[in-house]
Amino acid sequence: MTIISIILVFVVALLAGMGSVLDAWQFHQPLVASTLIGVAMGRPIEGIMLGGSLQMITMGWMNIGAAMAPDAALAAIVSAILVTGPAGVSVREGIALAIPLAVAGQVLTIFVRTATVVIAHLADEAARKAKFRTIEYLHFGALLLQGLRVAIPAMLILSIPSSAVVAGLNAIPTVITEGLQIAGGFVVVVGYAMVINMMAADSLWPFFFLGFVLAAVTELNLIAMGIIGVSLALIYIRLRGKKTVDVTTQQSTFDTSSWKRLTKKDQRSIFYRLGFLLASFNYERMQNIGFGYIMIPAIRRLYPDDKVEQAAAMQRHLEFFNTHPYMAAPIVGVTMALEEERANGAEVDNAAISGVKVGMLGPLAGVGDPVFWGTLRPILGALAASFAANGSWIGPIMFFVVWNVMRLLVLWYGEQIGYQQGKNITQNLAGGIMQDVTLGASVLGMFIMGVLVPRWTTIYFPLVVSRVKNPDTGKTVTTTLDQIVNGQLLSGLAALLLTMGVLWLLKRRVNPLAIIFGLFVIGIIGRMLGILGLQA
Repeated sequence: MTIISIILVFVVALLAGMGSVLDAWQFHQPLVASTLIGVAMGRPIEGIMLGGSLQMITMGWMNIGAAMAPDAALAAIVSAILVTGPAGVSVREGIALAIPLAVAGQVLTIFVRTATVVIAHLADEAARKAKFRTIEYLHFGALLLQGLRVAIPAMLILSIPSSAVVAGLNAIPTVITEGLQIAGGFVVVVGYAMVINMMAADSLWPFFFLGFVLAAVTELNLIAMGIIGVSLALIYIRLRGKKTVDVTTQQSTFDTSSWKRLTKKDQRSIFYRLGFLLASFNYERMQNIGFGYIMIPAIRRLYPDDKVEQAAAMQRHLEFFNTHPYMAAPIVGVTMALEEERANGAEVDNAAISGVKVGMLGPLAGVGDPVFWGTLRPILGALAASFAANGSWIGPIMFFVVWNVMRLLVLWYGEQIGYQQGKNITQNLAGGIMQDVTLGASVLGMFIMGVLVPRWTTIYFPLVVSRVKNPDTGKTVTTTLDQIVNGQLLSGLAALLLTMGVLWLLKRRVNPLAIIFGLFVIGIIGRMLGILGLQA
Protein backbone atom coordinates (compact mmCIF):
# COMPACT_ATOMS: atom_id res chain seq x y z
CA MET A 1 0.00 0.00 0.00
CA THR A 2 1.40 3.39 -0.97
CA ILE A 3 1.76 6.39 1.30
CA ILE A 4 -0.73 8.22 -0.94
CA SER A 5 -3.35 5.54 -0.25
CA ILE A 6 -2.75 5.78 3.49
CA ILE A 7 -3.13 9.57 3.44
CA LEU A 8 -6.31 9.33 1.35
CA VAL A 9 -7.81 6.76 3.73
CA PHE A 10 -7.05 9.04 6.68
CA VAL A 11 -8.67 12.03 4.97
CA VAL A 12 -11.77 10.05 3.94
CA ALA A 13 -12.12 8.59 7.45
CA LEU A 14 -11.74 12.08 8.94
CA LEU A 15 -14.46 13.44 6.62
CA ALA A 16 -16.75 10.51 7.43
CA GLY A 17 -16.33 11.02 11.17
CA MET A 18 -17.08 14.72 10.89
CA GLY A 19 -19.94 14.01 8.51
CA SER A 20 -21.58 11.69 11.02
CA VAL A 21 -22.20 14.57 13.41
CA LEU A 22 -22.79 17.29 10.79
CA ASP A 23 -25.26 15.22 8.74
CA ALA A 24 -24.68 17.67 5.90
CA TRP A 25 -22.59 16.54 2.92
CA GLN A 26 -23.29 12.85 3.71
CA PHE A 27 -19.64 11.77 3.67
CA HIS A 28 -20.59 9.41 6.50
CA GLN A 29 -23.22 7.56 4.50
CA PRO A 30 -21.98 4.12 3.34
CA LEU A 31 -22.62 4.84 -0.35
CA VAL A 32 -20.18 7.74 -0.20
CA ALA A 33 -17.72 6.60 2.49
CA SER A 34 -17.17 3.05 1.19
CA THR A 35 -16.85 4.29 -2.39
CA LEU A 36 -14.18 6.82 -1.42
CA ILE A 37 -12.25 4.18 0.54
CA GLY A 38 -12.45 1.91 -2.51
CA VAL A 39 -11.01 4.72 -4.64
CA ALA A 40 -8.20 5.30 -2.13
CA MET A 41 -7.40 1.58 -2.13
CA GLY A 42 -7.56 1.23 -5.91
CA ARG A 43 -10.64 -1.04 -5.85
CA PRO A 44 -13.58 1.34 -6.32
CA ILE A 45 -16.07 -1.21 -7.67
CA GLU A 46 -15.91 -3.33 -4.51
CA GLY A 47 -16.28 -0.16 -2.45
CA ILE A 48 -19.35 0.88 -4.42
CA MET A 49 -20.99 -2.54 -4.08
CA LEU A 50 -20.28 -2.68 -0.34
CA GLY A 51 -21.56 0.88 0.10
CA GLY A 52 -24.79 0.06 -1.72
CA SER A 53 -25.44 -2.97 0.47
CA LEU A 54 -24.66 -1.11 3.70
CA GLN A 55 -26.81 1.83 2.60
CA MET A 56 -29.85 -0.44 2.57
CA ILE A 57 -29.03 -1.78 6.04
CA THR A 58 -28.51 1.68 7.55
CA MET A 59 -31.38 3.47 5.81
CA GLY A 60 -33.41 3.73 9.02
CA TRP A 61 -30.49 4.88 11.14
CA MET A 62 -31.02 8.54 11.99
CA ASN A 63 -30.00 10.89 14.78
CA ILE A 64 -33.05 12.70 16.17
CA GLY A 65 -32.49 15.08 19.06
CA ALA A 66 -30.15 13.44 21.55
CA ALA A 67 -31.12 9.96 20.35
CA MET A 68 -28.25 8.31 18.52
CA ALA A 69 -28.28 5.70 15.81
CA PRO A 70 -25.48 3.15 15.38
CA ASP A 71 -22.48 4.72 13.69
CA ALA A 72 -22.68 4.15 9.95
CA ALA A 73 -19.43 6.08 9.42
CA LEU A 74 -17.09 3.75 11.32
CA ALA A 75 -18.92 0.71 9.98
CA ALA A 76 -18.60 1.86 6.37
CA ILE A 77 -14.97 2.98 6.64
CA VAL A 78 -13.49 -0.02 8.45
CA SER A 79 -15.48 -2.66 6.57
CA ALA A 80 -14.48 -0.97 3.28
CA ILE A 81 -10.82 -1.07 4.32
CA LEU A 82 -11.13 -4.80 5.00
CA VAL A 83 -12.92 -5.45 1.69
CA THR A 84 -10.85 -3.25 -0.62
CA GLY A 85 -7.55 -3.39 1.26
CA PRO A 86 -4.86 -6.08 1.54
CA ALA A 87 -7.10 -8.32 3.69
CA GLY A 88 -9.41 -8.75 0.69
CA VAL A 89 -12.44 -10.05 2.56
CA SER A 90 -15.62 -10.54 0.53
CA VAL A 91 -18.39 -7.96 0.35
CA ARG A 92 -20.67 -10.33 2.24
CA GLU A 93 -18.13 -10.69 5.03
CA GLY A 94 -17.71 -6.92 5.11
CA ILE A 95 -21.45 -6.50 5.59
CA ALA A 96 -21.41 -8.97 8.48
CA LEU A 97 -18.56 -7.11 10.19
CA ALA A 98 -20.27 -3.73 9.80
CA ILE A 99 -22.83 -4.15 12.60
CA PRO A 100 -20.42 -4.68 15.53
CA LEU A 101 -18.32 -1.84 14.09
CA ALA A 102 -21.40 0.41 14.12
CA VAL A 103 -21.93 -0.37 17.80
CA ALA A 104 -18.30 0.46 18.60
CA GLY A 105 -18.65 3.73 16.71
CA GLN A 106 -21.78 4.59 18.68
CA VAL A 107 -19.86 4.22 21.94
CA LEU A 108 -17.08 6.47 20.65
CA THR A 109 -19.62 9.07 19.53
CA ILE A 110 -21.24 9.14 22.97
CA PHE A 111 -17.81 9.69 24.52
CA VAL A 112 -17.01 12.63 22.22
CA ARG A 113 -20.43 14.24 22.66
CA THR A 114 -20.04 14.00 26.42
CA ALA A 115 -16.56 15.52 26.29
CA THR A 116 -17.93 18.38 24.19
CA VAL A 117 -19.93 19.57 27.22
CA VAL A 118 -16.61 20.92 28.54
CA ILE A 119 -16.15 22.80 25.26
CA ALA A 120 -19.63 24.31 25.70
CA HIS A 121 -18.60 25.83 29.02
CA LEU A 122 -15.37 27.17 27.53
CA ALA A 123 -17.53 28.80 24.84
CA ASP A 124 -19.62 30.46 27.57
CA GLU A 125 -16.49 32.05 29.00
CA ALA A 126 -15.41 33.24 25.55
CA ALA A 127 -18.88 34.70 24.90
CA ARG A 128 -18.74 36.81 28.05
CA LYS A 129 -15.65 38.49 26.58
CA ALA A 130 -16.99 38.58 23.00
CA LYS A 131 -14.08 36.43 21.82
CA PHE A 132 -15.59 35.22 18.57
CA ARG A 133 -12.41 33.64 17.23
CA THR A 134 -12.10 31.50 20.36
CA ILE A 135 -15.67 30.26 19.93
CA GLU A 136 -14.92 29.35 16.31
CA TYR A 137 -11.81 27.41 17.35
CA LEU A 138 -13.76 25.55 20.04
CA HIS A 139 -16.55 24.75 17.60
CA PHE A 140 -14.22 23.21 15.04
CA GLY A 141 -12.09 21.58 17.72
CA ALA A 142 -15.13 19.54 18.71
CA LEU A 143 -15.69 18.66 15.05
CA LEU A 144 -12.09 17.48 14.74
CA LEU A 145 -12.63 15.11 17.68
CA GLN A 146 -15.54 13.54 15.80
CA GLY A 147 -13.34 13.09 12.75
CA LEU A 148 -10.49 11.52 14.71
CA ARG A 149 -12.78 8.99 16.39
CA VAL A 150 -13.14 7.35 12.95
CA ALA A 151 -9.75 8.22 11.45
CA ILE A 152 -7.72 6.72 14.31
CA PRO A 153 -9.44 3.28 14.22
CA ALA A 154 -9.04 3.31 10.43
CA MET A 155 -5.29 3.81 10.79
CA LEU A 156 -5.11 1.05 13.40
CA ILE A 157 -6.83 -1.38 11.02
CA LEU A 158 -4.38 -0.43 8.27
CA SER A 159 -1.44 -1.07 10.60
CA ILE A 160 -2.48 -4.68 11.24
CA PRO A 161 -0.79 -7.08 8.77
CA SER A 162 -3.26 -8.41 6.22
CA SER A 163 -2.13 -11.96 6.96
CA ALA A 164 -3.21 -11.53 10.59
CA VAL A 165 -6.61 -10.22 9.50
CA VAL A 166 -7.12 -13.08 7.04
CA ALA A 167 -5.97 -15.67 9.59
CA GLY A 168 -8.39 -14.29 12.15
CA LEU A 169 -11.28 -14.39 9.71
CA ASN A 170 -10.42 -17.91 8.53
CA ALA A 171 -10.44 -19.11 12.13
CA ILE A 172 -14.15 -18.33 12.37
CA PRO A 173 -16.29 -21.45 11.67
CA THR A 174 -18.05 -21.53 8.30
CA VAL A 175 -21.46 -21.85 9.93
CA ILE A 176 -20.82 -18.52 11.66
CA THR A 177 -19.50 -16.63 8.64
CA GLU A 178 -22.20 -17.93 6.31
CA GLY A 179 -24.87 -17.39 8.95
CA LEU A 180 -23.81 -13.77 9.27
CA GLN A 181 -23.85 -13.37 5.49
CA ILE A 182 -27.34 -14.90 5.33
CA ALA A 183 -28.57 -12.46 7.98
CA GLY A 184 -26.98 -9.63 6.02
CA GLY A 185 -29.58 -10.28 3.34
CA PHE A 186 -32.56 -9.63 5.60
CA VAL A 187 -31.25 -7.40 8.39
CA VAL A 188 -32.27 -4.47 6.15
CA VAL A 189 -35.84 -4.93 7.39
CA VAL A 190 -34.82 -3.23 10.64
CA GLY A 191 -34.12 -0.07 8.66
CA TYR A 192 -37.45 -0.35 6.86
CA ALA A 193 -39.30 -0.90 10.12
CA MET A 194 -37.60 2.07 11.80
CA VAL A 195 -38.69 4.38 8.98
CA ILE A 196 -42.22 2.95 8.98
CA ASN A 197 -42.46 3.23 12.77
CA MET A 198 -41.67 6.95 12.58
CA MET A 199 -44.18 7.90 9.90
CA ALA A 200 -46.91 5.27 9.99
CA ALA A 201 -50.48 6.31 10.74
CA ASP A 202 -53.48 4.01 10.38
CA SER A 203 -54.66 5.92 7.32
CA LEU A 204 -51.33 5.43 5.52
CA TRP A 205 -51.02 1.63 5.71
CA PRO A 206 -52.89 1.07 2.41
CA PHE A 207 -50.08 2.90 0.61
CA PHE A 208 -47.51 0.55 2.14
CA PHE A 209 -49.37 -2.58 1.07
CA LEU A 210 -50.06 -1.14 -2.38
CA GLY A 211 -46.34 -0.58 -2.84
CA PHE A 212 -45.59 -4.10 -1.61
CA VAL A 213 -48.03 -5.77 -3.99
CA LEU A 214 -46.91 -3.72 -7.00
CA ALA A 215 -43.28 -4.60 -6.31
CA ALA A 216 -44.11 -8.27 -5.80
CA VAL A 217 -46.16 -8.77 -8.98
CA THR A 218 -44.57 -6.30 -11.43
CA GLU A 219 -41.10 -5.57 -12.79
CA LEU A 220 -41.36 -1.78 -12.52
CA ASN A 221 -38.09 -0.17 -11.42
CA LEU A 222 -37.70 2.24 -8.52
CA ILE A 223 -37.94 5.33 -10.72
CA ALA A 224 -41.34 4.24 -12.01
CA MET A 225 -42.41 3.34 -8.48
CA GLY A 226 -41.30 6.75 -7.28
CA ILE A 227 -43.43 8.48 -9.91
CA ILE A 228 -46.42 6.41 -8.83
CA GLY A 229 -45.73 7.27 -5.18
CA VAL A 230 -45.51 11.01 -5.84
CA SER A 231 -48.74 10.88 -7.82
CA LEU A 232 -50.51 9.06 -5.00
CA ALA A 233 -49.26 11.62 -2.47
CA LEU A 234 -50.51 14.56 -4.54
CA ILE A 235 -53.90 12.93 -5.12
CA TYR A 236 -54.28 12.13 -1.41
CA ILE A 237 -53.48 15.70 -0.35
CA ARG A 238 -55.89 17.11 -2.94
CA LEU A 239 -58.71 14.81 -1.82
CA ARG A 240 -58.24 15.88 1.79
CA GLY A 241 -58.88 19.48 0.75
CA LYS A 242 -56.62 22.47 0.44
CA LYS A 243 -55.79 23.88 3.86
CA THR A 244 -52.68 25.83 3.09
CA VAL A 245 -51.99 29.45 3.82
CA ASP A 246 -50.73 31.70 1.05
CA VAL A 247 -47.63 33.18 2.66
CA THR A 248 -47.29 35.82 -0.02
CA THR A 249 -50.46 37.55 1.16
CA GLN A 250 -49.21 38.02 4.69
CA GLN A 251 -47.56 41.31 5.51
CA SER A 252 -44.67 41.58 7.90
CA THR A 253 -45.20 43.64 11.04
CA PHE A 254 -41.63 44.90 10.84
CA ASP A 255 -40.58 48.28 9.51
CA THR A 256 -38.77 47.06 6.39
CA SER A 257 -36.93 50.36 6.04
CA SER A 258 -34.69 49.20 8.88
CA TRP A 259 -33.77 45.93 7.16
CA LYS A 260 -30.68 47.38 5.60
CA ARG A 261 -27.91 46.55 8.02
CA LEU A 262 -27.18 42.97 7.11
CA THR A 263 -25.60 42.96 3.66
CA LYS A 264 -25.82 40.18 1.09
CA LYS A 265 -22.25 39.33 2.05
CA ASP A 266 -23.36 38.84 5.66
CA GLN A 267 -26.25 36.65 4.53
CA ARG A 268 -23.95 34.51 2.39
CA SER A 269 -21.48 34.19 5.25
CA ILE A 270 -24.26 32.94 7.52
CA PHE A 271 -25.42 30.55 4.79
CA TYR A 272 -21.92 29.04 4.53
CA ARG A 273 -21.92 28.45 8.28
CA LEU A 274 -25.31 26.72 8.36
CA GLY A 275 -23.75 23.42 7.31
CA PHE A 276 -21.68 23.36 10.51
CA LEU A 277 -24.55 23.75 12.99
CA LEU A 278 -23.96 20.33 14.54
CA ALA A 279 -20.15 20.41 14.68
CA SER A 280 -20.03 20.81 18.47
CA PHE A 281 -23.21 18.93 19.41
CA ASN A 282 -23.17 18.18 23.13
CA TYR A 283 -25.50 16.53 25.62
CA GLU A 284 -26.02 19.66 27.71
CA ARG A 285 -27.28 22.29 25.23
CA MET A 286 -26.98 20.29 22.02
CA GLN A 287 -26.60 22.68 19.04
CA ASN A 288 -26.04 25.85 21.07
CA ILE A 289 -22.41 26.53 20.08
CA GLY A 290 -23.29 25.89 16.46
CA PHE A 291 -26.11 28.43 16.54
CA GLY A 292 -23.85 31.02 18.15
CA TYR A 293 -21.16 30.30 15.55
CA ILE A 294 -23.66 30.85 12.73
CA MET A 295 -24.79 34.21 14.16
CA ILE A 296 -21.26 35.67 14.53
CA PRO A 297 -21.29 37.55 11.16
CA ALA A 298 -24.62 39.17 12.06
CA ILE A 299 -23.44 40.16 15.54
CA ARG A 300 -20.25 41.67 14.15
CA ARG A 301 -22.20 43.71 11.59
CA LEU A 302 -24.98 44.89 13.90
CA TYR A 303 -22.82 45.77 16.93
CA PRO A 304 -19.47 46.67 15.32
CA ASP A 305 -18.00 48.83 18.08
CA ASP A 306 -19.93 47.68 21.13
CA LYS A 307 -18.25 44.82 22.99
CA VAL A 308 -20.97 44.80 25.64
CA GLU A 309 -23.74 44.26 23.08
CA GLN A 310 -21.60 41.74 21.20
CA ALA A 311 -21.11 39.73 24.37
CA ALA A 312 -24.80 39.95 25.27
CA ALA A 313 -25.84 38.79 21.79
CA MET A 314 -23.38 35.92 21.82
CA GLN A 315 -24.57 34.77 25.23
CA ARG A 316 -28.24 34.74 24.26
CA HIS A 317 -27.41 32.60 21.24
CA LEU A 318 -25.51 30.04 23.33
CA GLU A 319 -28.73 28.97 25.02
CA PHE A 320 -30.21 25.53 24.39
CA PHE A 321 -30.99 24.93 20.73
CA ASN A 322 -31.99 21.75 18.93
CA THR A 323 -33.89 21.19 15.72
CA HIS A 324 -33.42 19.50 12.37
CA PRO A 325 -30.14 20.87 10.93
CA TYR A 326 -31.66 21.88 7.59
CA MET A 327 -34.82 23.36 9.06
CA ALA A 328 -32.71 25.55 11.34
CA ALA A 329 -32.24 27.89 8.36
CA PRO A 330 -35.59 29.74 8.70
CA ILE A 331 -35.03 30.05 12.45
CA VAL A 332 -31.65 31.64 11.77
CA GLY A 333 -33.31 33.96 9.24
CA VAL A 334 -35.96 35.10 11.72
CA THR A 335 -33.28 35.61 14.39
CA MET A 336 -31.30 37.77 11.96
CA ALA A 337 -34.38 39.96 11.47
CA LEU A 338 -35.00 40.23 15.21
CA GLU A 339 -31.37 41.16 15.89
CA GLU A 340 -31.62 43.87 13.25
CA GLU A 341 -34.70 45.30 14.91
CA ARG A 342 -33.00 45.26 18.29
CA ALA A 343 -29.85 46.90 16.89
CA ASN A 344 -32.01 49.66 15.39
CA GLY A 345 -33.66 50.47 18.69
CA ALA A 346 -36.82 48.38 18.55
CA GLU A 347 -38.15 46.91 21.79
CA VAL A 348 -36.94 43.39 21.14
CA ASP A 349 -35.60 41.84 24.33
CA ASN A 350 -33.84 38.56 25.02
CA ALA A 351 -37.11 36.87 25.93
CA ALA A 352 -38.66 37.79 22.57
CA ILE A 353 -35.73 36.39 20.59
CA SER A 354 -35.56 33.22 22.70
CA GLY A 355 -39.33 32.79 22.55
CA VAL A 356 -39.45 32.90 18.76
CA LYS A 357 -36.53 30.46 18.48
CA VAL A 358 -38.01 28.00 20.95
CA GLY A 359 -41.46 28.32 19.39
CA MET A 360 -40.12 27.28 16.01
CA LEU A 361 -37.91 24.39 17.17
CA GLY A 362 -40.65 21.80 17.53
CA PRO A 363 -42.72 22.47 14.40
CA LEU A 364 -39.68 22.57 12.12
CA ALA A 365 -38.07 19.49 13.66
CA GLY A 366 -41.42 17.75 13.23
CA VAL A 367 -41.21 18.49 9.52
CA GLY A 368 -37.49 17.97 8.94
CA ASP A 369 -37.05 14.60 10.63
CA PRO A 370 -39.77 12.68 8.77
CA VAL A 371 -39.26 14.48 5.45
CA PHE A 372 -35.45 14.36 5.20
CA TRP A 373 -34.38 11.44 7.42
CA GLY A 374 -37.53 9.35 7.19
CA THR A 375 -38.48 9.82 3.54
CA LEU A 376 -36.08 11.57 1.17
CA ARG A 377 -32.81 9.97 2.29
CA PRO A 378 -34.17 6.40 2.40
CA ILE A 379 -35.79 6.80 -1.02
CA LEU A 380 -32.77 8.44 -2.65
CA GLY A 381 -30.44 5.97 -0.92
CA ALA A 382 -32.47 2.99 -2.12
CA LEU A 383 -32.55 4.29 -5.69
CA ALA A 384 -28.80 4.95 -5.66
CA ALA A 385 -28.12 1.57 -4.04
CA SER A 386 -29.93 -0.14 -6.90
CA PHE A 387 -27.21 1.19 -9.22
CA ALA A 388 -24.42 0.54 -6.71
CA ALA A 389 -25.42 -3.12 -6.39
CA ASN A 390 -24.00 -3.64 -9.89
CA GLY A 391 -20.88 -1.60 -9.17
CA SER A 392 -22.14 1.44 -11.08
CA TRP A 393 -20.68 4.86 -10.32
CA ILE A 394 -24.12 6.33 -10.93
CA GLY A 395 -25.19 5.21 -7.44
CA PRO A 396 -22.79 7.16 -5.19
CA ILE A 397 -22.53 10.14 -7.55
CA MET A 398 -26.30 10.52 -7.84
CA PHE A 399 -26.78 10.20 -4.09
CA PHE A 400 -24.10 12.78 -3.27
CA VAL A 401 -25.05 15.34 -5.93
CA VAL A 402 -28.84 15.17 -5.63
CA TRP A 403 -28.79 15.27 -1.83
CA ASN A 404 -26.45 18.23 -1.59
CA VAL A 405 -28.18 20.28 -4.28
CA MET A 406 -31.42 19.75 -2.40
CA ARG A 407 -29.82 20.51 0.97
CA LEU A 408 -28.13 23.72 -0.16
CA LEU A 409 -31.33 25.00 -1.76
CA VAL A 410 -33.26 24.34 1.46
CA LEU A 411 -30.63 26.11 3.56
CA TRP A 412 -30.37 29.19 1.33
CA TYR A 413 -34.06 29.73 0.69
CA GLY A 414 -34.94 28.76 4.25
CA GLU A 415 -32.64 31.48 5.56
CA GLN A 416 -33.95 34.02 3.05
CA ILE A 417 -37.62 33.27 3.74
CA GLY A 418 -37.02 33.47 7.47
CA TYR A 419 -35.16 36.76 7.10
CA GLN A 420 -37.82 38.35 4.89
CA GLN A 421 -40.86 37.06 6.74
CA GLY A 422 -39.49 37.83 10.20
CA LYS A 423 -41.83 37.01 13.07
CA ASN A 424 -44.71 36.28 10.68
CA ILE A 425 -43.13 32.95 9.78
CA THR A 426 -44.60 31.46 12.95
CA GLN A 427 -48.05 32.18 11.51
CA ASN A 428 -47.11 30.41 8.29
CA LEU A 429 -46.04 27.36 10.25
CA ALA A 430 -49.42 27.31 11.93
CA GLY A 431 -51.10 27.13 8.53
CA GLY A 432 -51.44 24.06 6.37
CA ILE A 433 -48.27 24.32 4.28
CA MET A 434 -46.00 22.31 6.53
CA GLN A 435 -48.74 19.83 7.40
CA ASP A 436 -49.31 19.06 3.72
CA VAL A 437 -45.59 18.69 3.07
CA THR A 438 -45.25 16.28 5.98
CA LEU A 439 -48.34 14.29 4.97
CA GLY A 440 -47.27 14.02 1.34
CA ALA A 441 -43.80 12.87 2.36
CA SER A 442 -45.31 10.24 4.66
CA VAL A 443 -47.55 8.88 1.89
CA LEU A 444 -44.60 8.65 -0.49
CA GLY A 445 -42.40 7.15 2.21
CA MET A 446 -44.88 4.44 3.17
CA PHE A 447 -45.41 3.51 -0.49
CA ILE A 448 -41.67 3.24 -1.19
CA MET A 449 -41.06 1.24 1.99
CA GLY A 450 -43.66 -1.23 0.73
CA VAL A 451 -41.78 -1.43 -2.57
CA LEU A 452 -38.42 -2.02 -0.91
CA VAL A 453 -39.52 -4.88 1.34
CA PRO A 454 -39.81 -7.52 -1.44
CA ARG A 455 -37.23 -5.93 -3.74
CA TRP A 456 -34.29 -5.53 -1.38
CA THR A 457 -34.74 -8.25 1.22
CA THR A 458 -33.15 -11.64 0.61
CA ILE A 459 -34.48 -14.64 2.52
CA TYR A 460 -33.70 -18.00 0.94
CA PHE A 461 -35.03 -21.31 2.28
CA PRO A 462 -33.00 -24.21 0.77
CA LEU A 463 -34.69 -26.81 2.99
CA VAL A 464 -36.00 -29.66 0.83
CA VAL A 465 -39.68 -30.32 1.52
CA SER A 466 -40.29 -33.16 -0.92
CA ARG A 467 -38.67 -35.29 -3.60
CA VAL A 468 -40.98 -36.88 -6.17
CA LYS A 469 -39.74 -39.20 -8.90
CA ASN A 470 -41.38 -38.74 -12.30
CA PRO A 471 -42.37 -42.27 -13.48
CA ASP A 472 -42.19 -41.24 -17.15
CA THR A 473 -38.79 -39.55 -17.21
CA GLY A 474 -37.25 -41.13 -14.16
CA LYS A 475 -36.11 -37.71 -12.95
CA THR A 476 -36.59 -36.63 -9.36
CA VAL A 477 -38.40 -33.33 -8.84
CA THR A 478 -37.23 -31.52 -5.72
CA THR A 479 -39.38 -28.93 -3.98
CA THR A 480 -37.77 -26.54 -1.52
CA LEU A 481 -39.40 -24.44 1.17
CA ASP A 482 -38.36 -21.34 -0.78
CA GLN A 483 -40.37 -22.44 -3.82
CA ILE A 484 -43.47 -22.69 -1.64
CA VAL A 485 -43.06 -19.49 0.39
CA ASN A 486 -41.67 -17.11 -2.24
CA GLY A 487 -42.98 -18.87 -5.33
CA GLN A 488 -46.37 -20.53 -4.87
CA LEU A 489 -47.60 -18.07 -2.24
CA LEU A 490 -46.25 -14.56 -2.86
CA SER A 491 -42.81 -13.24 -3.70
CA GLY A 492 -41.48 -11.36 -0.69
CA LEU A 493 -44.01 -12.82 1.75
CA ALA A 494 -41.30 -13.89 4.19
CA ALA A 495 -39.76 -10.43 4.01
CA LEU A 496 -43.14 -8.84 4.73
CA LEU A 497 -43.76 -11.04 7.75
CA LEU A 498 -40.27 -10.36 9.08
CA THR A 499 -40.73 -6.60 8.63
CA MET A 500 -44.02 -6.72 10.53
CA GLY A 501 -42.36 -8.72 13.30
CA VAL A 502 -39.55 -6.20 13.65
CA LEU A 503 -42.06 -3.33 13.62
CA TRP A 504 -43.99 -5.04 16.43
CA LEU A 505 -40.78 -5.22 18.49
CA LEU A 506 -39.92 -1.57 17.82
CA LYS A 507 -43.37 -0.47 19.00
CA ARG A 508 -42.61 -2.25 22.25
CA ARG A 509 -39.44 -0.21 22.56
CA VAL A 510 -37.03 -3.05 21.89
CA ASN A 511 -33.63 -1.57 21.02
CA PRO A 512 -32.96 -1.74 17.25
CA LEU A 513 -29.44 -2.99 17.90
CA ALA A 514 -30.81 -5.86 19.96
CA ILE A 515 -33.11 -6.74 17.05
CA ILE A 516 -30.20 -6.61 14.59
CA PHE A 517 -28.09 -8.92 16.73
CA GLY A 518 -31.11 -11.20 17.14
CA LEU A 519 -31.47 -11.44 13.36
CA PHE A 520 -27.81 -12.37 13.04
CA VAL A 521 -28.37 -15.13 15.59
CA ILE A 522 -31.36 -16.33 13.54
CA GLY A 523 -29.14 -16.36 10.46
CA ILE A 524 -26.53 -18.52 12.19
CA ILE A 525 -29.07 -20.95 13.69
CA GLY A 526 -30.98 -21.12 10.40
CA ARG A 527 -27.75 -22.00 8.56
CA MET A 528 -26.89 -24.58 11.19
CA LEU A 529 -30.28 -26.30 10.80
CA GLY A 530 -30.27 -26.03 7.01
CA ILE A 531 -33.43 -23.90 6.95
CA LEU A 532 -31.70 -20.75 5.69
CA GLY A 533 -29.00 -20.52 3.07
CA LEU A 534 -27.14 -18.31 0.63
CA GLN A 535 -28.57 -17.88 -2.82
CA ALA A 536 -26.21 -18.99 -5.55
